[in-house]
Amino acid sequence: MMNIEEAKQLAKNGQRDEAIAMLLQMLENGAGERETVLLELGAVYYAKGDTTQALNHFNEVVRINPENTKAKTYLDMINGILNYYCKDLLNP
Repeated sequence: MMNIEEAKQLAKNGQRDEAIAMLLQMLENGAGERETVLLELGAVYYAKGDTTQALNHFNEVVRINPENTKAKTYLDMINGILNYYCKDLLNP
């Protein structure tokens, strides 16, 4: 049976794609707490450098639970990075 700890371990070992596949499978099967699975998915995508997917998942976590501080912290970090890098797009 898949669980969040297994996915975290895979991600920690650098097997991010496997972790993502497992977490997506968990979402599909309704395994684990949705908020927790989405948060972990966001974190793995973030670690992988896929900020778009990370943003999508963290935003969904905040929709489920507006008080999720971990998701809000990640969103602040990502938005900070995006604001920093995209300044030139706004001021050519």
